[in-house]
Amino acid sequence: MIRVLHVIGAMDRGGAETMIMNLYRTIDREQVQFDFLVHEQRECDYDQEIYELGGKIHRLPRMNGLNCFAYRRLCREFFARNREHPIVHGHIGSSAAIYLSEAKKAGRVAIAHSHAQSFLTGVQKIGFDLFSRPTRNVADWFFGCSYEAGRDRFGEQVVQSDHFFVLDNGIDVERYRCDEATHARAKRTFGFEGVPVVGHVGRLAPEKNHAFLFEVFALLLKRVPNAVLLLVGRGPLEDTLREKSSKIGIADSVRFMGVRTDVPDLLSAMDVFVFPSIKEGLPLAVVESQASGLPTLISTGVPERAVVSNKGIRLSCEQGASIWADRIAEALGEAARISRCDCVEQVRAHGFDVVETARRLQSFYLHLADGDPSPRL
Repeated sequence: MIRVLHVIGAMDRGGAETMIMNLYRTIDREQVQFDFLVHEQRECDYDQEIYELGGKIHRLPRMNGLNCFAYRRLCREFFARNREHPIVHGHIGSSAAIYLSEAKKAGRVAIAHSHAQSFLTGVQKIGFDLFSRPTRNVADWFFGCSYEAGRDRFGEQVVQSDHFFVLDNGIDVERYRCDEATHARAKRTFGFEGVPVVGHVGRLAPEKNHAFLFEVFALLLKRVPNAVLLLVGRGPLEDTLREKSSKIGIADSVRFMGVRTDVPDLLSAMDVFVFPSIKEGLPLAVVESQASGLPTLISTGVPERAVVSNKGIRLSCEQGASIWADRIAEALGEAARISRCDCVEQVRAHGFDVVETARRLQSFYLHLADGDPSPRL
């Protein structure tokens, strides 16, 4: 068995973390075990499950730009003490050039993984690029959840090389099976029987474009007055969004659901899924919603590859809130007429079944550990 070290910010529920945990639950842990180097001192959402699956959690302080030399020293000391990881798989972009370079000096194979396109601007973008750009000359291998995410982080030259691979954000597709009976039961369970439900799953953060979503939903309420909007997730904008929903008069129809462990059930209760992000890598949420059979409206800020079923519809936010509201109203009308049917097999055919994704990653790790100079993902 080999142990692979995943370097990440915090193992809380979120896009990259959920993807990693999907892989961790599925991979053959008698052959590949995951450990985690996290940059958070508190207990995180997935910590207990990691321990139960046999993983170890190590902790470092975050690199904040002012502590670069101390952070590098701590990384060097960590790899000197912990020699059981032949592979270091990095998920933090800002400090990857530091921790991966120290991992390589300690004789480890270094993988840099991009989970999203960049939405930073101005001084933030300059700072991030300053620290992250050297990763292109440090890592041995590069992964991206999409070509767009890889190009944003690592540049065209890396993405076109033999050392870059797209690792699909696989999901446990069987969890998203849904038919009309399941849909009706979920609506009853959550108290939405006879209520049109519009859903969104995502971090309450600027890149998810909730302000536009609220504008769309306010217009939708003029067409479908009894509709409700479910927001699943948490994030720094929660208080701001609660205030905004009150200010524009939609608060009574918006449900802030927080972080949930029953997302498949909530998707079963929804009638339409809306995802108007400004820029994304390849979000799990839209793959899950399509697997559940939901009409899924996706912004063009999300890569085209995110359309993994005949339920996925890409729209530009520049078309305006009115067009989005019209499309949602049409989808709600269609959902009321047509029996719910999942798209699990379509999602699987597009390569997003975590069983296959985990098999590919496991093979890659094992070939690396055996010294294969040209492993394929």
